[in-house]
Amino acid sequence: MKVLLINNGKGWSGGQEHLKDLAIELRNNGVEVHFLVRQDTVNETRFAELGFPVHLTPYTYGWNSAAVFFSLVAMLRRERFDIVSINREHDLALAVVSYRCAFPFGSPGRLMMSYHLPTDHYQLFLNAVDAVVCISEHVQTKLLRRSPAMASRTTILYYGITLPPPPDSSKFTADRPRRYLRNFSFPIIGMVGEFWKNQIEMIEMLPQLKQEFPEIHLVFIGNNKARDLVEPLEARARELGVEKNIVFTGLVPREQIQNIFYDLDLSVTTHRNEGFGIVHLESLAAGTPVVAFNEGGFVDIFNGEDVGVIIDGGTADFATATGALLIDNERRFNMGRSGYALVEKRYTIKVMGQTYLNFYRSLLGSATS
Repeated sequence: MKVLLINNGKGWSGGQEHLKDLAIELRNNGVEVHFLVRQDTVNETRFAELGFPVHLTPYTYGWNSAAVFFSLVAMLRRERFDIVSINREHDLALAVVSYRCAFPFGSPGRLMMSYHLPTDHYQLFLNAVDAVVCISEHVQTKLLRRSPAMASRTTILYYGITLPPPPDSSKFTADRPRRYLRNFSFPIIGMVGEFWKNQIEMIEMLPQLKQEFPEIHLVFIGNNKARDLVEPLEARARELGVEKNIVFTGLVPREQIQNIFYDLDLSVTTHRNEGFGIVHLESLAAGTPVVAFNEGGFVDIFNGEDVGVIIDGGTADFATATGALLIDNERRFNMGRSGYALVEKRYTIKVMGQTYLNFYRSLLGSATS
């Protein structure tokens, strides 16, 4: 089987990490994986360094130029992929037109669109693809509101992560020494993500949480150099008198993420429009339960599973649930153990790779590659 993954984004983020992990696992299963990416970007170099054939979009001529179009048509005719997967909605129109022009009288494979972020606006050319993949029920629901005719062609396929070793017994003690946040002690709650994800609501819960836990620390893990996003959070913390209870880590090296989650007593998030949330899988894999609102793609992970608390109410309800879980060591630790088992069973890269491979085979109408 020969697969082309298209993503013409400028930078490297969760979507590219997912494609990297998926491509490696598919390759381990005998699939020939190629990438189509934007020229002179980190995507070009990183995917090439991993040993994947990389085809380039010559953005120096402009995305809508004839040069881009004809180069894509020629490449598609030459390579004749079994699966062409578009992974960014901004690439949909040109990819569809190029593919249909490359094969006007019948396709050698199948064209599919993958949605990694929720979108509820009309998707021009979407009805020209053979299949649509959404990474969560939340993403699927938003998409089908505007494109209900695509329901029969839409499938949910979940992300997976590299499974770390099981958390050791020290994780399940409240007074354990911390590995990354070494100057802090119980309780530590933390939120991972860029600073447009409604962190201010988490800050506004701190006065209520401080009544029961005066020494609580709320840790924000992420790049805090975007001062236009961070300064309103700092100002609100000062207004509420909780600035000493907040820690900004800045960017954390990838190899330290599991230590961060080991240190946290709870992962918390007030973001309500997450596509899926790989960080929540990483938290569970470290034995750290999650508290979140009942909105967003990550809700799929927690449905029917006692690995976190999903809140239907507002800010006060969220703070109350967080405090109750911090008090109840036994319940929190049991959730942590169950979280690791859940990731091991359903959300590893190996499971993800096999799921996608089975989907591709089904799309091609064959049980074998």
